[in-house]
Amino acid sequence: MHKLKKLFREPILLSLFLGTILFVSYSWATDYIDKKNKQVFVSQTQIALMKESFSKTWNRNPTEAEMSSLVDNFIMDEIFFKEAVAMGLDKTDPAIKRRLRQIMEMMLEDYTTIYPVESQLSEYLAEHPDKFRRDPRISFRHIYFLMEDKEKAIQLLPSLQNSTSVAENFSGGLLLIPSQFEDESKTQIKKLFGNSFTQNIFELEPGNWQGPVESSYGWHLVKLSQRIEGVVPDLNEIWDSVEQEWSFERKKEMKEEQYKVMREQYDVIVEVLE
Repeated sequence: MHKLKKLFREPILLSLFLGTILFVSYSWATDYIDKKNKQVFVSQTQIALMKESFSKTWNRNPTEAEMSSLVDNFIMDEIFFKEAVAMGLDKTDPAIKRRLRQIMEMMLEDYTTIYPVESQLSEYLAEHPDKFRRDPRISFRHIYFLMEDKEKAIQLLPSLQNSTSVAENFSGGLLLIPSQFEDESKTQIKKLFGNSFTQNIFELEPGNWQGPVESSYGWHLVKLSQRIEGVVPDLNEIWDSVEQEWSFERKKEMKEEQYKVMREQYDVIVEVLE
């Protein structure tokens, strides 16, 4: 025993002994990891999930042959995945990196799911009223003139203003576009006549004939019968829409904060092209 203690006092022998232990431990750990990586385990839970997914897709249970094929396909996926990781493809393939990023973002989105209270939604609605403002609506009749016939429109306007029967002789003059609109949205009018015409007629007051108002087609004499301003509904009427917008913005903010925390843990080096 004395001789053994004396041997362990020698630095070279002690280093050799410790190195041998480390080498054996590392070899054992490496072999264990390799064996684990070469193992594919198909659990009863995984089999049940495959069966359930098949049933939902085809509205029937899989046959024995189909179930066997599903299991074989799962095993193939696992083997190819493990081999790809062993080759380092998960570290070099851009498509895999993008997919893993998508999975991380989905995980963060699930993690950041929160439910607002009424006071938070009321505050959000007050801060962003235009997001939820209902489209202004309008009812009007119009008489159309070609671009070169503006003077004709100007000359006809007094007759229309002085007699209700004069307008009955005009049908509008535009194919596929009616001469009269009832309770139509500002968005739809803009699609049909263009932005300039829409902005101008929504500034007119209901009552008598007015114009001419220019559109992308030409000139129009217009008579408004009703104009309803766009209003912001009460929160109870649009609760779901406000909650959806509020949740979207909160999730975005929280995901950005989570990413900021993760990035701060990395030493990022960006080489500059010469």
